[in-house]
Amino acid sequence: MKETIPPEITKFFENVKNAALLIKGEPGSGKTIFSLQYIANQAKKGCGIYFSTRVDVSSLYSQFPWIKESIPPENIVDATQSVVPKKMEVSQFIGFSSLPEFLKGLYTVIEEKISAKFSPIVAVDSIDAVASFVGLSVEETCAKIIDVVKNTGIRTLIITERTERTALDYICDGVLAFKKKFIDERLFRELVIEKLRGVEIKNPTYYFTLHDGKFRFFDEFRPIELTTFIHEPHPPVKDGKGTKFYEKNMFSTGSKIIDKIVGGYKRGSFVLLEATGEVPPEFIVENVAGVPVENFLMQDRGVVVVPCKGLSPLYFFEFYAALVGREKVQKNCKIIIPSEEKEDEKQFPWLVYTSYHGDHFVDTVNKVINEFKKEKKDNILLFLSFDKIESDFGHQNAEKIAMKIISRVKFEKDLCIGATFPSTKINVKLRETADYFFKIFSKKGRAFIYGVSPPTVIYNANIDFSGPHPTLYFTPIT
Repeated sequence: MKETIPPEITKFFENVKNAALLIKGEPGSGKTIFSLQYIANQAKKGCGIYFSTRVDVSSLYSQFPWIKESIPPENIVDATQSVVPKKMEVSQFIGFSSLPEFLKGLYTVIEEKISAKFSPIVAVDSIDAVASFVGLSVEETCAKIIDVVKNTGIRTLIITERTERTALDYICDGVLAFKKKFIDERLFRELVIEKLRGVEIKNPTYYFTLHDGKFRFFDEFRPIELTTFIHEPHPPVKDGKGTKFYEKNMFSTGSKIIDKIVGGYKRGSFVLLEATGEVPPEFIVENVAGVPVENFLMQDRGVVVVPCKGLSPLYFFEFYAALVGREKVQKNCKIIIPSEEKEDEKQFPWLVYTSYHGDHFVDTVNKVINEFKKEKKDNILLFLSFDKIESDFGHQNAEKIAMKIISRVKFEKDLCIGATFPSTKINVKLRETADYFFKIFSKKGRAFIYGVSPPTVIYNANIDFSGPHPTLYFTPIT
């Protein structure tokens, strides 16, 4: 089962059984969901205790039905109304207007679990509201609550909407800061570990989503290990004659998930993948660009590739061969590179050489396409890395090359996918020409993508290796 709680936080509570963790952030940043997720993952059945000043039991369960086993109704305390468990048969009602009364109620709820030899986890959501109800400062209220829970030896989550550094940061043993940011007006979520007493913080920043009402952080992007991967056949998403894609004049993206997001690619389209920041070219090749190439190869269509700058043609061949098998790549794929020296064409029949003259390069691309058409390949996919083309031919010639190739693709209803990087100078012209435009960026080894056209939320992209075939998957940031 995939970890949902960052390992540093799990280790923190393992090291200090009676630790208090401060969880801070503005409204909507994920504090409550993270707290409930931690309790659901770490508390034994029925041992989560949630002091809420925000929502009642019915609202909490309707939003987060998965917490019911860890936090049963009697363990949810509406701190604005009562400080005893809400059991229907319990007639006792203790309202409070002072901190001592609140602490007495808090201890009452905890004592039952401890006497049964359980180790409960308590969340106070939020400390600001509790302090307001009892008429004391947040700092004093927090210190008193921590004194009570530390003496009982239980784990405590203290939630606050204060984002700045305050005395609470020093009172608590650990501090997590939840941040809600925006990239191109799209939501992006970040968790920063500011302090965890007694724990080495190897990764201070985690990026996460609250999709489906659960907290999940993102793993580093794992590229396919070509030397160890054993190919097993993977059926394509068929989009030829007789399919709904064909009836709608569309190609599948090669991924059922991406098809749901964008509906597929219209035949005769140019798809632009623009990498921003420090994005390794492998992110592009093995990410959104890889799945339609795989889908074309599996349907015995022609694929023409101009490799990314810094990646050898052999890398592309081995990558595609790992996905679809060497025979299909040799039969259906041609990789074009400008070079003064030619390798043995019999050894590398999938490699096509061209000169450093722009017109000759275009002629070579057209020749390869024509040969595929003669073989009755019903459609052709071109994957062009424009950083390589621009490096080899200069940005003015690269723009002319791009427009000539894209024009043919549009006219003949094929598909062209182009990749650019921050150094690419013809980005503006390519954006104007693109039918689909995606931006890809990375943070601390995590890969993210979002659609500019059509507009989408930000998705984390990664590869699932749990099955017999590596599968690209996307998780929306919500």
